[in-house]
Amino acid sequence: MPTTPHRFRTAVALIAGIGAAGAVLVGCSASSNSVDDTRSVTVVGNGKVTGVPDTLSATVGVEAEAADVSAAINETSAKITKITDAAVEAGVDRKDVQTQQVSISPRYSSPGPGGGTSTISGYQATNTVSIKIRDLAKASTILGNIVTAGGNNTRLSGVSFAIDDNSALMRNAREAAFADARARADQYARLAGDKLGKALVITETNTADSVGPSYRRAPDAMAAAPVPIEPGQQTLTYTVTVKFALT
Repeated sequence: MPTTPHRFRTAVALIAGIGAAGAVLVGCSASSNSVDDTRSVTVVGNGKVTGVPDTLSATVGVEAEAADVSAAINETSAKITKITDAAVEAGVDRKDVQTQQVSISPRYSSPGPGGGTSTISGYQATNTVSIKIRDLAKASTILGNIVTAGGNNTRLSGVSFAIDDNSALMRNAREAAFADARARADQYARLAGDKLGKALVITETNTADSVGPSYRRAPDAMAAAPVPIEPGQQTLTYTVTVKFALT
């Protein structure tokens, strides 16, 4: 049957509509696959600053052995109280003395030559505190007084130094790290014939390094002399990774 003009116009309109819909779908697909072609350079900058520590932290403990639990724990309690009082009398704030560990464990006898089983022969108790000294000029004397107060039961397990408020050093280290990163990125930009744009991504890490003395056991003396200490320096190191745009 021949196609009438009315039916012909309807078919043309339908085909045109399908073609338009196809064009819209293709356009959406192309947009979703677009890739950000912003040119950039990523560099690592380093910043290092040093400062003199102004606080000292010491871990001090006492050990005692006795035939029964109560005697062992009572002896360590008495000794640690003397150590704490000696530190406070020498200028340490009592709030800067903090208990770290209190423990008690049995001690066993060795089996005889004929065999047999081990039996509990006594108990060992320990009591450990951390002491923060904020006046380093008094630190040597304070440590000596602590050792004297605890006597041969004293265990000085470690000494570390720190900067109580290192916020200014941290700011300086960040600024130095970012300046180093920008200088590196600017050099790369010039080598590539570009100009350096704004920072797009910034990621940082930091470390604090300090070296201080370490002590294991107090000397067996009636009265300990002031303990020589050297605070040295503390170094703050910042590493920053920065992604800059190139223009």
